[in-house]
Amino acid sequence: MQKVQLSWSLYENEQNTIEKYCKNCRRTTLFTDTNIRRHNANGKNIYRFAIYKCPKDHTWNQKLRIYKAFTDHVETVDMTQQDQPETTTTISITQHQESGITEITIVLDIVFGSHRIDKALSTYISDWSRTRIVDKIKNGDIQLNGQQMKPNTILSEGDHISICL
Repeated sequence: MQKVQLSWSLYENEQNTIEKYCKNCRRTTLFTDTNIRRHNANGKNIYRFAIYKCPKDHTWNQKLRIYKAFTDHVETVDMTQQDQPETTTTISITQHQESGITEITIVLDIVFGSHRIDKALSTYISDWSRTRIVDKIKNGDIQLNGQQMKPNTILSEGDHISICL
């Protein structure tokens, strides 16, 4: 029975804000970038939008780019170039299981911003989906400070996340 202890520092992405008039609020307010991008297309053009939200959750789509709908401008990319090795920021559960490790403990040294446990783990665990992580949290295989919790629990500095494999 082997255990591994990791130390993580979580930082919130810098949020872009734009001061703009909100039609629904009827006043000028700050719109925050949600980091969600969407595409819309008609017969001739393809539009790329960034979705922003005001404090009352009203949305505004900022037009980022317009593409023409013909394929002459598309550059073909060799698929072998896109294969990149796994970065050190993610952990592989199957590699730890194969080496005989039964428990992974993650100590949160620094936490800036608001991070949910299910979203944070799904970001940094490469071979488990968020749905599988939520199931393991509900089953008690993933615990926070030795206790079972909800998947939407917010992490704070000094927390210990235990993952039983």
